Amino acid sequence: MLKKKERRLRPVYKDSGLVDEGYVEAIYHDNLPCFLVLKDKTFTILPTVSYNDKTFNPKEVKRIPYEPYGYFQGSIPNREELFWKVRREFQIFIDVEPIWLDVLSACVLLSYQQEKLLTVPYVYVYGDNESGKSTVLQLLSYLCYRPLYGLTVPAADIYGYLDDVDAIGCVLEDEIQGINRDIDKIKIYKAGYKKGAVVPRTLMTQFDRIIKCYNTFSFKAVASERIPSVKGFRERFIEISMVEGYPEKEWTDITKEDLDRLHTLRNMLLKWRMLSHAWLLPNPEVPMRGRLKEIWKPILQVTHGLTVFDKLLGFVETQRNERLATRQNTLEGHIVKVVTELHNQAKLNPYYIPFQTVWLRLVDDLDGKTDLNKPHVMDTAEFFRMTKNKVGYRLREVLSGKSQNVREKDFDGNSVVVKAYVFDQKKLRRIAKKYGYELVTKLSSLPTSERVDPLNSTLEDHGNNVEKGVDTPQKLSKLRNLVTKPLTIQKVPEGPVPLRQKCEEDE
Repeated sequence: MLKKKERRLRPVYKDSGLVDEGYVEAIYHDNLPCFLVLKDKTFTILPTVSYNDKTFNPKEVKRIPYEPYGYFQGSIPNREELFWKVRREFQIFIDVEPIWLDVLSACVLLSYQQEKLLTVPYVYVYGDNESGKSTVLQLLSYLCYRPLYGLTVPAADIYGYLDDVDAIGCVLEDEIQGINRDIDKIKIYKAGYKKGAVVPRTLMTQFDRIIKCYNTFSFKAVASERIPSVKGFRERFIEISMVEGYPEKEWTDITKEDLDRLHTLRNMLLKWRMLSHAWLLPNPEVPMRGRLKEIWKPILQVTHGLTVFDKLLGFVETQRNERLATRQNTLEGHIVKVVTELHNQAKLNPYYIPFQTVWLRLVDDLDGKTDLNKPHVMDTAEFFRMTKNKVGYRLREVLSGKSQNVREKDFDGNSVVVKAYVFDQKKLRRIAKKYGYELVTKLSSLPTSERVDPLNSTLEDHGNNVEKGVDTPQKLSKLRNLVTKPLTIQKVPEGPVPLRQKCEEDE
């Protein structure tokens, strides 16, 4: 009975939130855990608080992964002054381009306003040894709101930390290389930049089986020597490349005076969070969309009205152009460019584009090298060896193209069977725009009722009229002519085996 009573009286801990006494944040004052309470613009300190007849205790040091906050007695600087105080700390210990000092300082302010955001950015600091990347995380651990900071933090600990805190803290992780092999952690980072994102997990108890959803939403910053190439992972991050520099002071030379200044600043930031609890973040116009907007808009929201805002807005536009250029320089970007150009160069609305036309144009665009003995393979300097199968897969996966076996007249008037791709123009236009290209709307050569439907047309069985000379690709000028003849498209039946084999060789 005594054990049951003790279990019933076990204290309930709280970090932050609204209670009967006002808005509270757990701190340490006079070496004791307590609550800093704000009500009617007046600060008080209480040992416990209550809500709905339940008493809450502040968390002790052993229950939190960060240094506890203290009480700052003076008046709090405004947001402009706080920004430059934070930026000055980064400037002292980090030698990096000034714009990145602005971005990191904005992220610190942002960490104290996360509950008001729909998305949060991530920061990825990478570089060689002694480049200062770990110093960036150490400064963030001093200044960001209630951070979990460590090396290669297990996914279970991140789940537990983000699920346990009342307020949304931060996750700072050093030496994150190898994350591509940690599927659980990849899920946290992929989902956790959006508010309300959770990862469900099934828990087995002695008598039941329950599904628990773990919160993953929070500002995160990581560091490693290089960035892993995980699809969808890098898109969530603002990447900061670090090289060995010469800061005003190295982190190893930090003094008690420096630590006292950092602690005072973080206590100011906590009070600013409390005073700005009811502040509605601005909603500035951002000249971008999609993932880039989700990452950069929160930074522009928290710095809107500050002197640094215009500089950050211009930098965001530069980032948009660089990101677009990076996307265009991928294999998918080159394929989208080629298909868009072939579509726009056709005189009439092309129902289809022959695969060999795409292939030869891609060889020219990538400055690829082909071997007459292996016409299905291309060697490139940027993407190494590529095959027709790989390009065809991308046409289907990226451009939603549908393969079609068609019979056409070649330059000499002979009937040949070619592999072609049909694209939905609405989808193609959206995809082209994503990669920075514009699809020109084409007019049909005949009314809709007089056009031949390439998906429903029939073809006589000409098993012997198989395309000749596979090992010698046709000239590009000849193949381009095929794009502008929509009325002669005819679907090839399954028919004789030699014909099917020939069509497969085109891709």
